[in-house]
Amino acid sequence: MPKLVSRPKTEPDEDPARFNRRRLVRWLTILTIGTAVMVACWQDPLYP
Repeated sequence: MPKLVSRPKTEPDEDPARFNRRRLVRWLTILTIGTAVMVACWQDPLYP
């Protein structure tokens, strides 16, 4: 039975390219949450 010297990787390394799916999802999430926070702060909470 062969002995493994290194453990298998669980997820692939990120490419040095500027565009990949994980980075796109991360930025869309940040922009969506940021937009929601901006809209919430612009509303006047003390309006009767």
